[in-house]
Amino acid sequence: MEISFNDLPVGLYSEETWRKQWPGVTKPRGVAEGRLSIVELDHEHVLCVTCLKDQTGPEMGGTSWSTRFGQSYGEATVEYKVRIDDNFDFKRGGKLPGFCGGTSPMGGRNTPGGFSARVMWRELGMMTQYVYFEGKDSMKQWGQDYIWTKAENKQVPITSDMWKVWDTLKTHHDERAYLIPGVWHTIKTHVKMNTPDKEDGKLISWLDDEEVCNLTLQFRKDASFGIDSFKFSVFFGGNDPTWAPDKDEKIYFKDFKFSF
Repeated sequence: MEISFNDLPVGLYSEETWRKQWPGVTKPRGVAEGRLSIVELDHEHVLCVTCLKDQTGPEMGGTSWSTRFGQSYGEATVEYKVRIDDNFDFKRGGKLPGFCGGTSPMGGRNTPGGFSARVMWRELGMMTQYVYFEGKDSMKQWGQDYIWTKAENKQVPITSDMWKVWDTLKTHHDERAYLIPGVWHTIKTHVKMNTPDKEDGKLISWLDDEEVCNLTLQFRKDASFGIDSFKFSVFFGGNDPTWAPDKDEKIYFKDFKFSF
C-alpha cells in the first residue's frame, strides 16, 4: 500500500479526501478542525500538519487517527518522509506515526492485550522509538523510550536515572540520530511480533537508510493480537504545557509505503 499527495490540489486536506486515502480510519482528531492541508514544497504537493501554538496533544494541537488494516499481521514495514521548517522549535518533544496492535496502549493507558510503536522527537530533535508493550516494566506509566543511535548497541533505553539527569539527554551527542530542520528525512520501521510469551519480537528502525534502532522485545503474551493498525500521531507532548510550542509549527509528510 502506498499513499502519495502529489496529485492532490493545494488547499485544505478535506475529510472526504482523507477517508479515500487512508482505509479503515477511526478516531480522527485535527482533520475536520482544518489542521491538515496540501501545500507545494520543492515543486511537490505534500501533506502539512499544523501544530498550534500553546497546545499539546492531538485534540487541540495537532492530529491523530488510526488506519485499521482489516486483518492482523505477524510482521510489517512502513516507510515515510518527514520534514520540519528551518526555524522549527523542538521544545520538549512530540509524536510521529507508527504501528499498533490490539488495544493499542498509549497516552499513559497501559491497557493489556496490545502494543504501540511510534516515533518521538525530543530536545534538539533527538529521535527515539516510543513503545508500549506487554513486556514493559509494569511500574512505568508511560511508554518506554529507546534512543536512536549510530553506535553499535542499538537497544538503548532511556532509564529513570537518565531522566533525573536530563541535561545528558538535551546535549548533542554525535552518535545519536536527530531531525535536521529544512531537510527531508526518510523514516523506516519494521516490526515482527514475538512468539507468544517469548522475548523474540523485533523492532528495527532506519533514518535515511542508516539503522538507528534494533530492539528485541516481548510485544505480547499470547497470540490474540498482531499488527493491525497504523497510528498517524503528529503533535507536541507530553502531558503538560511545558511541551507546547511557542508558535504554530508545521510538519510535512510524503511518500508513505507499507508492506506486509
